[in-house]
Amino acid sequence: MGRIGPIGIPELLIILALVLLIFGPKRLPEMAKGLGQSVREFRKGLRDMKKDLDDDGDDKRAPGGAAAPVAAATAGTPSANVSKAADSEDAG
Repeated sequence: MGRIGPIGIPELLIILALVLLIFGPKRLPEMAKGLGQSVREFRKGLRDMKKDLDDDGDDKRAPGGAAAPVAAATAGTPSANVSKAADSEDAG
């Protein structure tokens, strides 16, 4: 016990000692606070992105609860127009 993947407790203690020597005991709490805020913002961003994706998925549903047809959802997009042009070139 005491191993976290390939890094064990002794390795973590050495890394902590090196960080303490490089940055000093005064800056270490500031760095930890900054790291905590960064992680918090990252998680908030992931949560917001997931919420946006879930909301977009709900918008693409037809009123009856069935999924909206893909052709209707992409009718005016440039990629749909390119597909239509390619189909007409293949036919002719």
